[in-house]
Amino acid sequence: LLKLFADASESVKLELTSKDPRKASFILEIVAQASHQIQTCAREKSAGYSAAHAHVQSLHASGGLGEAQLAEFARAGKFDETSVALSFICSLPIALVERAFVDDRSEQIIVIAKAVGLSWETVKGILLLQDKVKNDSKHKLDQHFETFTRLQVETAKKAIQFYRLRERATTPRPH
Repeated sequence: LLKLFADASESVKLELTSKDPRKASFILEIVAQASHQIQTCAREKSAGYSAAHAHVQSLHASGGLGEAQLAEFARAGKFDETSVALSFICSLPIALVERAFVDDRSEQIIVIAKAVGLSWETVKGILLLQDKVKNDSKHKLDQHFETFTRLQVETAKKAIQFYRLRERATTPRPH
């Protein structure tokens, strides 16, 4: 559902901004807000997500959440558990992590993982949860490995700070 909406909202943004380029920033903001609300609603109503969140939160509280557990979730194909665990490990909002998963580009996942010092094997498992990466060639996965290897930890940490600031600025506040 998240992937479907992400694709649809991209199409809507392109169509609407091409019809009235003067209102492009306003349109992009409105579509982003709608996307965020739908994503939040879908997450909150998902029994699978609720169970995954409770399980991962329990692991986190007991000190049992780390790279090994994250890698296990990814290898088992558990999207909700993997995204929630990555959110806790990176101290990033779940909405941001979910959007990184449904995005057609894998760079944001790579940056997040590099910032917290995850190994390539764990990152590869996480990337393989993305439909696009699953269907990519081995060559594309090798390119992701090169990106991961070249990326400096400090650069990734700065990007994470930017993600946090951007998320705070774009998250709708309750009235």
